[in-house]
Amino acid sequence: MALFRRRNKASNDNVSHVEAALPPEAPKPQEVQPVVAQAKPVQQAEAPAAAEAESKPAGIFVSVIIPVYNSMPYLTELLNSLELQDLDKSLYEVIAVNDGSTDFGGEILDVYAKRNANFTVVHQENSGWPGKPRNVGTSLAKGEYVFYADSDDTLGTEALRRMRDFALEHDVDVLAPKLVPVGGRVIRTSLFSSTQVDVPLEQIFATLMPQKLIRRQMILDHDLRFAEEKVRLEDGMVLAGCYLHAKRVSVLADYEYYYIRERGDGNNISAQPFEPKGYVESMTHISNTIRDNTTDDPELGRRLIAGLFKRKGLKFFVGDRFLKYREARAKLWTAAFGPYVQEFLAERTNEVLSDQDTAKAKAIMAGDYEQLKLLAAKDEQVAERPELTKATAKSDHFELHFTSPGVGPTPRALYIDERESERRLQFEVAEQGKGRYIAKIPFAALAAQKLGIGDIHVKYDHAETRRIRVPANVKEATASGVRVYRTIKGALSIDLRKSTLV
Repeated sequence: MALFRRRNKASNDNVSHVEAALPPEAPKPQEVQPVVAQAKPVQQAEAPAAAEAESKPAGIFVSVIIPVYNSMPYLTELLNSLELQDLDKSLYEVIAVNDGSTDFGGEILDVYAKRNANFTVVHQENSGWPGKPRNVGTSLAKGEYVFYADSDDTLGTEALRRMRDFALEHDVDVLAPKLVPVGGRVIRTSLFSSTQVDVPLEQIFATLMPQKLIRRQMILDHDLRFAEEKVRLEDGMVLAGCYLHAKRVSVLADYEYYYIRERGDGNNISAQPFEPKGYVESMTHISNTIRDNTTDDPELGRRLIAGLFKRKGLKFFVGDRFLKYREARAKLWTAAFGPYVQEFLAERTNEVLSDQDTAKAKAIMAGDYEQLKLLAAKDEQVAERPELTKATAKSDHFELHFTSPGVGPTPRALYIDERESERRLQFEVAEQGKGRYIAKIPFAALAAQKLGIGDIHVKYDHAETRRIRVPANVKEATASGVRVYRTIKGALSIDLRKSTLV
């Protein structure tokens, strides 16, 4: 049994927070020059006050950058949330780049710029993708950090102040604030279950969305620019570079910072069709970035690339999604990914992927459509959660018997994660036969840690942890005030709040 604790803080030798980086030169003129609208601060009567106003940009902490294209009526919600931030307005600026909107969003932006001295609006011809507006906004930014927001989302009114406090306290290079899905949007909320000052790369790479607080000087130093043509994963290309160059990446989960929306009109970029060849080219770009920046630890690089492939590549080969493709479409994806898998994952594949995913990777390299269909048909069974068959209290330990699908990943450990903290206990599991396992939880280990309520998961090789499911007919186990029980949602937990274990 082992207890995992918070990792030590990274070295604290980043650029001083007092000195704001000078903004880069403006982009070269295009055929049509962007029009910038900005409200001028009220002219002060006395010279000292005027000088103070002119010095304010040096104190800007964050530049919120928004690409805008036909986002009404959602745009006003975002602008209202930025206008109502409880951070002093001298400490943040909003730069909205209107990318040729054909609704009245451009006029709305001008209204907000006229009444807010810290709002800037750029009007430009439509570029067709968020990359160019984000680059234009970054080139105009004066903040020590930038925050990329989408025009159909909103921020909590305390978001910027709380992020600033945390970033200054911990000298953060990239900060991922808690995202809250609305309107049916689906995201990985597990990443935001608790605040972490130092997040491992393998964990933070699970989110490649741009809604992060990022140190602007780092973006400039490494020339991290968004692709301006229509390409998928353009956010991931930039975020991968940010994560790999950062000295500290953190997750802040103590507040609902950012509400990320699924639009009812289906106009989210993420809802647009995928083009296999271009998509895989973007994955190749990210994977090369990883490989080029992990030369001192190539095994970490392999794991990061494997994780990227599992999340962003294999999703096209999973279950019903793959089986419902027309044959020509399925073969198009297979042909596009074949060279990618051959380049990045051909060797020792089973060391970084589960048995099922390894089999798919080999079938992709071979262009074996029929084998991929057979593997996709097994996915539902592979993804089944472990199931508790019996829980008993012995003289000095709890004993948990559970099953896990024989065709799925192999269980390697049992986790107890305390709900109100980042504490995690780990216990060994032993196989009792095909698909049958047992885990023993010593009372002494529980007594030593003084936990509250803990949720019980199974750890697998090359797969996410899974919560143990409990059928209604399985009895709970109790000992010395401790309960191993079935939650209202049918999952396994342990309650030690009334423990008398010593």
